[in-house]
Amino acid sequence: MTHEPIPEHERPPVFRAWWQLYAFVLILHALIIALFYVFTHHYS
Repeated sequence: MTHEPIPEHERPPVFRAWWQLYAFVLILHALIIALFYVFTHHYS
């Protein structure tokens, strides 16, 4: 894996690297699933 600088037009909109954006999306997805699980058990 090379550590070449990413050109400005290929960077993600918020994070410095695409892997950070992917990690954020996966963590957010897991958090939403966990919240749905808690709400389902609380209100059922």
